[in-house]
Amino acid sequence: MALTETFDILSYKGVDKAIQGQFSKFAYQDKTGQIVFDFFNEKGGKVDCEILSLYRNKQASRGISVLNLSEDSRAIFVSDSYASLICFANQFKARISFDEAGFLIIGAEFESSLLTPAFKKISKNAKINTVFSSSILGRVMDCKVQDLVYDRDCRYYLSDDWVQLKNQKRNKISKESIFTFSLRTYCISQAITQTVRTFKPKQKGVESFYQLNQLHWKDLN
Repeated sequence: MALTETFDILSYKGVDKAIQGQFSKFAYQDKTGQIVFDFFNEKGGKVDCEILSLYRNKQASRGISVLNLSEDSRAIFVSDSYASLICFANQFKARISFDEAGFLIIGAEFESSLLTPAFKKISKNAKINTVFSSSILGRVMDCKVQDLVYDRDCRYYLSDDWVQLKNQKRNKISKESIFTFSLRTYCISQAITQTVRTFKPKQKGVESFYQLNQLHWKDLN
């Protein structure tokens, strides 16, 4: 599919056509007008999809989509949602050099076996950025991306209002309140340097850039 492909829904929501083209490789519009983004397994077979309609976004559970990733990529953006990543890119388009940017969109299961090979293609000098939601699951995904950078094997367990962390190599267990847990607090507790930059909506009560776009779009209509 040509990189100039555009979609009625995204145009209606105010997404620049050039931004749409950046994310159109594995996307198509179905008969009902919904946008379908394909996700793949390690062999390149389609295993799931994300669906974006005018009022709803259904994220993929499994698989991965890789866009523009190479050893020359200087900035890598990792997300679990095409919709949020597109809305983020549209908002920050003046600050992103798309010719030097690579994108990884992972299913909700966050299969490390799919992300690890992709990360091996990335230059050590590339800047890693995450575009997950501000929910506790999104914050855990931030940490799991940082783990991939450091080749750390950690497990995360949610129990009541706590996040329990288990370092598999050291067999060390620690915990932190879900209300204060973040990549920053995680790195401090593990005595490691934070190298991954996280992007979250700054508007109170809004968890994702897709939700932020929905609010602004509804205000205009």
